[in-house]
Amino acid sequence: MKKTVFNIIMLAILLLPGTAVLAEQNTVMHVVGNHAPPYRIFDENRYSGIYFDTINEIANRLGMEVHFEQVSFAEALDKMRSGEADIMLGPNRNASRTQYMVYTAAIFPREDKAFYVHQASGVIAVYRDLSGRKILVQKGKVYFSRFDQDRQLDKIVAANQVELIEKFKSCLECVVIMPEREGDYLFKTLGIDLKKSPYKVHGKVSYLTISRKSRFMDLQGKIESAMDAIKADGTYRRILKRYAR
Repeated sequence: MKKTVFNIIMLAILLLPGTAVLAEQNTVMHVVGNHAPPYRIFDENRYSGIYFDTINEIANRLGMEVHFEQVSFAEALDKMRSGEADIMLGPNRNASRTQYMVYTAAIFPREDKAFYVHQASGVIAVYRDLSGRKILVQKGKVYFSRFDQDRQLDKIVAANQVELIEKFKSCLECVVIMPEREGDYLFKTLGIDLKKSPYKVHGKVSYLTISRKSRFMDLQGKIESAMDAIKADGTYRRILKRYAR
């Protein structure tokens, strides 16, 4: 009898206005990121790419759902700082970011940073070849310490990837720095004829991060375990294969 009464009460609570919405919100992770193929791909209402396919797989295994929002890289960091977003996929680690988001043990492979130039331009063979060149970078991104701290270089900041590509197409003397997999995928997809310089920089680890203000902070361990399982059972390898070029 007591159990029956309890069940009736619980059913009544679930039927209260807003209760179903609240329950749904508690299972939906808000993931922010910029359009950066093949890692993060926004195509109208379709979300894909290495990172997004991975978080979808993790969410499925945890019985969660994912809401994706496309913003610039800098805006994604702002939303993680304020707690408007729960998860960001792929940022490198630096001290200032650790103040507002947790770098989990769910990590993605290192990606070398590569330099792309127009066919008519000279390539970057060594670091000093960057001197005197206009170098396109994305706002809010870090690349590697020597480059990030070099105030002598002529860096042109683009708000997002689309702006960066448009600037590059109209600037024949410009150099673009990008993670190699991203650059190779993007420029081939867009059909832009260019050269990849021989000079590359060994990349840093990219992370799955959680906002310190997120209600999903207590899921960190489960997210990490799910990532381990995805790598162990071959799922992650299959995701990478989807985006091989």
